[in-house]
Amino acid sequence: MLWAKVKRMSIHQDPATGVARQGSLRARNLSLVARHVFAAHTPPARTDVAKATGMTRSTASRMVDDLVAAGIVGESTPAPATGRGRPATPLHARAGTFTALGLEINVGHCAARLVDLAGNVMAAADMTADNTGPDPADALTRLASLARQCLEALPAAATLAGIQLAVPGLVDRQSHMVLRAPNLGWHDVDPRPVLRDGGLPEIFEVDFGVVNEADCAAIYVAHERPGHPGPLDTFLYLSGEIGIGSALVVSGSVSLGPRGWAGEIGHTCIDPAGPRCSCGATGCLERYAGTRALTKLVGVDAIESVRDACLAGEAAAVDAVHAAGRALGLALANAGNLLDITTIVLGGDLALLIEEYRPFIEHELDTRLLARPFTEPRLLATTTDHAAPAFGAAYVGLDRILDDPARWTPSQGTGESLNDLLD
Repeated sequence: MLWAKVKRMSIHQDPATGVARQGSLRARNLSLVARHVFAAHTPPARTDVAKATGMTRSTASRMVDDLVAAGIVGESTPAPATGRGRPATPLHARAGTFTALGLEINVGHCAARLVDLAGNVMAAADMTADNTGPDPADALTRLASLARQCLEALPAAATLAGIQLAVPGLVDRQSHMVLRAPNLGWHDVDPRPVLRDGGLPEIFEVDFGVVNEADCAAIYVAHERPGHPGPLDTFLYLSGEIGIGSALVVSGSVSLGPRGWAGEIGHTCIDPAGPRCSCGATGCLERYAGTRALTKLVGVDAIESVRDACLAGEAAAVDAVHAAGRALGLALANAGNLLDITTIVLGGDLALLIEEYRPFIEHELDTRLLARPFTEPRLLATTTDHAAPAFGAAYVGLDRILDDPARWTPSQGTGESLNDLLD
């Protein structure tokens, strides 16, 4: 479908006159241009932007000029001219001007990452701590101190555009509440006042949001840098920590569900008669393959020790890992049949044990996946970096700039008509 047709269908119109509102039109087109520049595999020039978006050359050039003036898009040195006319100026994501702070709080650690539009990590801070308990004040205060460390490294010329918090549980994006995080022991928690009182007043001064940690990690896996998709386009991501979360990524975007609660695969039932889970149910996946369950069964303190014991042939570790692999295979086969997904990415602690899990997962997929005769499932592992949710949270904050770059660009007149904007 041509861009022009898409835009004509989606332009907001005044119900009284049927005329497109110019401010809305400019905002949409600024976002379209910015996203094209950020997603391009090779730096595009203004003429490339015009061709890709369907805009006239003059309109595309004006949009680029606005994004350059705002510091969202940068210009590279033009390539040497090889023919008539002026050499094209390549465009790219501007580094060092706009940043977002991604925060993560999990059962055993906190992380903070300050990232700019080009994907550069401007500051990072981590802390190992027990963050569980019905009163989240201590944990959030520790997280605020990490955030403060990162913001102290923010250059004077840079703008903090947003702060996003990744948590392992159900969240309400409208109210910024953590509704339920079973492994943290949190219910109906508003993190903003505690973060502010802990030394982060910016929480009420910039865009803020609370996001599920598996969703954030999946966004990080799906992108090479902010706004730039990676090689994996559609996949099911499983995040392994104390519990197990997941996210379905389709065409580079996370499918959240109507309330943003999709992906709680850790509470998929493996056996109704199985052990009691922190969520209150029995036989949940994370009671077989979650880090807490595995370390307890093996009698060790860390997931790395579980793997070492399994490789050494210790019976308790071998049995626990094999049972976890079978449970993962059952859950993934069910998810594959329900969602029509055959690419699976394991992250966090799950990634560490992927080769031990692989034969059991593949056996269940071969046996139970209806699409198996017609497709070859892929089981992949991503980085075991436990800060992936913090990175993804920063990407969420930066993506809001690309959604609405007009907020950050100099105000312009509204002399452009619809015909000016489309060929």
